Amino acid sequence: MKVWKSLSKIRRDAIVGAAAVIGILIYSLFASDSILDFMSRTIIMMLFASALNIILGFGGLRPLGMATYFGMGAYVYVIMCVRWGMDRTLAIVGAIIISMAISLFINVLCLRANDDLTFAFVSMGINTLLYTMVFKIQYVGSDTGLTGNVRLPFASGSSGNFYLCFFVCVICIVLIYLFFHSPFATVLKGSRDNLERLTFIGMNTMHVRLCACMVSSFFVTIAGILYAMRNMGAFPVMFSTNTSTEGLVMCLIGGMYSFFGPILGAVIVTFISTQLSILTNYYQFVLGAIIVLCVLFLQGGLLRDKACKELGESEEKGVLEK
Repeated sequence: MKVWKSLSKIRRDAIVGAAAVIGILIYSLFASDSILDFMSRTIIMMLFASALNIILGFGGLRPLGMATYFGMGAYVYVIMCVRWGMDRTLAIVGAIIISMAISLFINVLCLRANDDLTFAFVSMGINTLLYTMVFKIQYVGSDTGLTGNVRLPFASGSSGNFYLCFFVCVICIVLIYLFFHSPFATVLKGSRDNLERLTFIGMNTMHVRLCACMVSSFFVTIAGILYAMRNMGAFPVMFSTNTSTEGLVMCLIGGMYSFFGPILGAVIVTFISTQLSILTNYYQFVLGAIIVLCVLFLQGGLLRDKACKELGESEEKGVLEK
């Protein structure tokens, strides 16, 4: 029965995802460049929020410094293209490799105590440190950022860049979905719900969380590279702790225990911060009101998936009993 429910849910998710992809593609055919630019940002934020939720929703950690990897991917890629004159494809590969190496060092440092509070504040401290550095160092553009033609040759226009961002983000989000339904994700959720018991049965919970952080950092880095392509440069705001907080808010509003929750939250938050801000200066009041309402009355978010969470908890219970 549980297997049937799981397969039924996967089939339903696949239908919803396919319908959303087809709808976006059809709408993009008639959209203006400004709309395509907005859609590109929204899709990138969907990937950012989904990647962040690997740690938040699955792992039970509070990633207050995820903008570190978002900005790292953007800055390393732009520096390689603008300062070093590297080929765009090689720059993408190099940016991912360098960002993942730095991510490994940072995540090991943050997880030394294997404690949620320590992880949250150490990651936020490193994020703030790097933000201050890029804001002051002239080589990376200081407070004005570093700009240049960093888009791929076949995606130099708004339309081409949108489709590049769209297909890359769709592939990454599908991979995150497969990760969500993997046995490793079940163990990760077990560390979220009962870390001590998982430790007592002989499992190295620090390594489990470290692997999850590396997977999350990988997809966040890709989101940062795509964001640099969209903006034709890298800017200090990409390293800002406000970017990390924005990702957490997306997961909170949409629902961190539902796969589609961060995606919905990314749409809402991006629309408020980019489109609603054009109509009124009080757009942050609207966002704040939504956050308060979600915390008070919808603690699981707008897409709270009780069945999914119960299924995950039952699977974790089976793992722990073994």
